[in-house]
Amino acid sequence: MAGRCGKPARSGAGHDRPRAERMRIGAKALTSGTSYTRRTTLGMIAALPMVTSCGRSLAGSGTAPRVPAPPGAPVSGTPAVSNGRPRYHITAPAGGWINDPQRPLKIGDTWTLWALDNPTYPAGGTNWRRWTSKDMITWQDQGIAIPRNTTPFGDVWSGSTVIDSDDTAGFGRGALVTLVTMPAPDAGGQNQSCALWYSLDEGASFTFHGIVLPNYPGYKDFRDPTIFWHAPTRRWVMTLSEAGKIGIYTSPNLKRWTYASGFVSDVVGRIMECSHLFELHLYDADGKTSEDKWILLVGGNGTKRGFTVGTWYWLGDFDGITFTPTSPNGQWLDGGADFYAAVVWTDPVAADPLASAYSIAWMSNWDYANEIPVTHDYRGQLSLVRRLRLQRVDTVPRLLSTPLAAQNIVFDQTLIGQDQTIGEGSDYVWPAGAGATSCRIDFTLSRIGEAWPAEVCLSVRKSDDFSTQIAFKLRDNIVSLKRDASGPNAPDVSAWKQDRSVSCDFSAGAATISLFIDSGSVELFLNDGAASMSELITAPMTAKDLKLTAVGGSAKVSAVTIRERTVRWPDAHAAG
Repeated sequence: MAGRCGKPARSGAGHDRPRAERMRIGAKALTSGTSYTRRTTLGMIAALPMVTSCGRSLAGSGTAPRVPAPPGAPVSGTPAVSNGRPRYHITAPAGGWINDPQRPLKIGDTWTLWALDNPTYPAGGTNWRRWTSKDMITWQDQGIAIPRNTTPFGDVWSGSTVIDSDDTAGFGRGALVTLVTMPAPDAGGQNQSCALWYSLDEGASFTFHGIVLPNYPGYKDFRDPTIFWHAPTRRWVMTLSEAGKIGIYTSPNLKRWTYASGFVSDVVGRIMECSHLFELHLYDADGKTSEDKWILLVGGNGTKRGFTVGTWYWLGDFDGITFTPTSPNGQWLDGGADFYAAVVWTDPVAADPLASAYSIAWMSNWDYANEIPVTHDYRGQLSLVRRLRLQRVDTVPRLLSTPLAAQNIVFDQTLIGQDQTIGEGSDYVWPAGAGATSCRIDFTLSRIGEAWPAEVCLSVRKSDDFSTQIAFKLRDNIVSLKRDASGPNAPDVSAWKQDRSVSCDFSAGAATISLFIDSGSVELFLNDGAASMSELITAPMTAKDLKLTAVGGSAKVSAVTIRERTVRWPDAHAAG
């Protein structure tokens, strides 16, 4: 039976192995006694309670949509309609695997996203698969853009793509140039080197140019090149994952790279991956801005911080050579267990490109990606695209995460709930038909009098045996998510079972909640982006009910809206 929200059971003591031993398990490494690293599994299957700050610091630029193109005509290789597949998230094609998204580009009026895709899991390695969108919400699967194993250097791993508007690389003005990690056993005799591919058809296909940054030192970790144009110094900049640091390189032409500096930190483990270095305006609470800051965002291991793998960032300054953090600490971008390998980009044609950025991540975790049951013929999914804005919260600069304003276009049915007071023995009465497996729920909790109740509990995807529970401990400014009883056949590992928590300031007497539920995931946004949590669940499709209750006091529930997606993929224009 599903446990009570008020007293969630704690399980597991956290990670008990070094991160390098519990990352990706590659097709060639499935032998007893092998030591595994994150990148050894790029060709494989996809998927602690640390309080991350939403009100204050706690010390511390693509993948597979399930859509028809055109309507009613599924793209080649897509599966038959499956009621249990995500309905508005990008997922792997039938039988395949998906993981790291690759930073999208805007080409004309169309966004192009790539992601690592293995259609023959567990063997074969990964391709770059491509999707396109007009709105970053609904995505069309366009097939493989960079095929695996077509050169002597193996399959293709993560990297990034830029538009070479000035033809610095010599492939033509407007050519797309991609730097990716490849195993590259013949590039200086070392693994994990940076290869250059280029596209003359807006990213639909790519031509291999060669290895441009070989791993001659023989580093075990030398991957995830992210490149961007640095206008003040008029050259390209790359950030690269290396052992114990993020290497920073520069180039005049995307082919010849020179080491510039390294950002060293062990705050989130020995290896920092999938790095992004970008600039945004820093806003005050009144919406005014007087300075810009650089953000270095990485995927890392939060074990020693009581967390799991996740997305971490630092604020600082960048002069074209060196990133200097404001503080050696930093912050988690998302407080859930399943927001990893995140990419960040801005809109180059926005009125103010530095006003905000966007991010999407792989919704899984290397501690249990290989343990998640494949119930509906897909292995892995991506998160929703979220908007990022850098703002001071209680004087501390933080990246606020909010869903896209137009995200509601994927929902086809709306229910409005009545304002009610909930308390002991008086649960919220949902409107008829509110239960759903794929929906968005918005509501506001308001304090009655001077004190919040001890706890408000929201149970979603609920049945007699299962539920996912969100506990709002508003007096303590804490929100916790409990999924160990979300469904059958869940991974039997502590990283899955442990509850997750984020802090958020509810002292003003109100909490705004936006919760996105899909067949296999939940994404929670609090107080207009001040905190977020993204997690997978294993709920059966029969688990649809909702329950909202309070203990130890009363609270007002208002502005209740339930938006449901009833259309099954691929009968509508939405990812998933």
